[in-house]
Amino acid sequence: MSKRLELCWPNKDKVLLGLDAHGEPIWGTKDDIESRLLVQLEAVGQVNPDYPNDLYAQGDNLLIKGDNLLALKTLERHFAGKIKCIYIDPPFNTGNAFEHYDDGLEHTIWLSLMKPRLELLKKLLRPDDGMLFVHIDHREMAHLKVLLDEVIGRQNLLAIITVKVKDPAGVGQQSLVFDVCEYILCYARDASSPWLKSMPRPFEYRAEVGTAKGYTKAIVDFGKPKLVRELERQNIGEIRIFQCVGYKVEKLGKTTGYNDYISHFDRLFADYNPSGGTILQIRDQFPASGLCYMEYVPTKGRDAGKLTRVYFLNRRILAWLKDIAEVDQDGQIVRKTKMTNLWEVANAQLFAEGGVDFTQSKKPEALMEKILGAFTSEGDWVLDSFLGSGTTAAVAHKLKRRWIGVEIGPHADSLCLPRLRRVVTGKDQTGVSKELKWKGGGGFRYCVLGESLFAKDDDTGLVMINPEYKNGPLVAAVCAMEDFALNDDSVLQGRRGNLFAHVTEEKLTQAYVDELLGRVPETCGLNIYCMKRDRQLEFPKDRVRVRRIPKDLRVPPYLRGNGNGGVQSQLRFVPPSQEEDPAMKRKPKDPRPLIRLLRNARLKGPKDWAANIDRYIYGPTAGEPEPEPTGKGGPK
Repeated sequence: MSKRLELCWPNKDKVLLGLDAHGEPIWGTKDDIESRLLVQLEAVGQVNPDYPNDLYAQGDNLLIKGDNLLALKTLERHFAGKIKCIYIDPPFNTGNAFEHYDDGLEHTIWLSLMKPRLELLKKLLRPDDGMLFVHIDHREMAHLKVLLDEVIGRQNLLAIITVKVKDPAGVGQQSLVFDVCEYILCYARDASSPWLKSMPRPFEYRAEVGTAKGYTKAIVDFGKPKLVRELERQNIGEIRIFQCVGYKVEKLGKTTGYNDYISHFDRLFADYNPSGGTILQIRDQFPASGLCYMEYVPTKGRDAGKLTRVYFLNRRILAWLKDIAEVDQDGQIVRKTKMTNLWEVANAQLFAEGGVDFTQSKKPEALMEKILGAFTSEGDWVLDSFLGSGTTAAVAHKLKRRWIGVEIGPHADSLCLPRLRRVVTGKDQTGVSKELKWKGGGGFRYCVLGESLFAKDDDTGLVMINPEYKNGPLVAAVCAMEDFALNDDSVLQGRRGNLFAHVTEEKLTQAYVDELLGRVPETCGLNIYCMKRDRQLEFPKDRVRVRRIPKDLRVPPYLRGNGNGGVQSQLRFVPPSQEEDPAMKRKPKDPRPLIRLLRNARLKGPKDWAANIDRYIYGPTAGEPEPEPTGKGGPK
């Protein structure tokens, strides 16, 4: 029994692969989560023309249509440890059925849906500064918090942010206490990392109307410092007090022009009496009038170890406007306050944002701009695997972040794709577009997850290669499954370090092997993946491995068993333009005659038995007639 605090539920150690026709869960293991082939359907806007055969090496933004569990597994190999910020807005499990989401699952099913996805998301985060934001409401927040503590680590929780999303005047609830809030659970990949400790604390900004209230004086000239006193204080050490000789302070009145006011911005101040602490205790040590400052080295706090100055005018502390405000790119003063865990985001125009109708689940662009603006920088990778209407990708694009969005439903086509097109062209001027002065630019690739590489016959249980995978797609799928990067070579098609891969649908003969070996440098190895081969092949076994397809590949366990489970992408592998191609509709050979052949054939010995199976499944070699099952007599 585990000694740690954890959330337990039935089938926690299993993976929810889907629901059957009766709505019952289909369970599997982590080995059942297949890495799928990513197929581009369309390139939108400006994309990288380099690496035409490798979607990942291009570094373009990706909109992916498909199950997010499969998509995350597919992305793991290429993006593990590379994502700076992940924001997800999973179904809240409200018990309601919306137009685009069935948002009502039994609690344990919902947890089983989330757990493997969170585990994969953790692997994608950058190890030093990656951050995860999970948006949820009160229905599953408590369960989710304990689950995230287990998966990400309780010590990595940074904040539980409360977001006011409704106005009580417009809430149509019968509750005793109106529910107007949702929550964002914020975790670091590693809260102990030096980066997080040194990260500048984020601020929130509010535009001032005209000048900043109370900040009406500016130091025009600090004068010359004159040491007047040295003190020692416990826990502080040496304190030196300087008087400013020949200083000049200017009071800015109502007649002062705004530009003149801005020109003094770095020296504008307000003054107040100290309220306690060491400064109040030593106040009488300062000159009674005029400008002075104390100089010391703090032992704790944000300025620990740094030489620090605190200014006083007539024994009143000076507070600088530059510490709480800044001048924006339009020359306006914006006040900044420390970011708290209580947020209120304007959503009055939410219905119009992005030009998409997704009112039950759409999140304001201002909310995403607040998260991404505070915790990411230009060029960082941002991921949302529950993309919904596309808000995260839209805002990330406008902020010049690189992004990946995953959505399974038909609204990947009807909502996300058209919305992001409008962002790229600059036609989308809703949300944060005007604030960011967004005029369009950039691009993305719209992709779909391919079908499983494997297919299983319902009657016989035989596992075979999915007939959709031929030629190039077969090479790409096998290389991805065996962890080879695609190589720009028609013969040595994959590479992993000093090991090459060759995938073929032809029969592997001795001449074929010899020709391949002639292409491989002597210091490198070769994996050959074939569907059929001669039984007697000679090759250096320390450099070459021959693997049969599909026998020697990592077939998901659910296909080896009796079940018909598995995560279903519900998508054809080929783009729509190819769907009517007869060559893409070939069916695997009916294996039932083969079963009868094996059951009834009277064969001479193991060698002949194996040879006849091979000829029946993969076809005869050149000039050899195809064997036919004939019941009792065996192959002709």
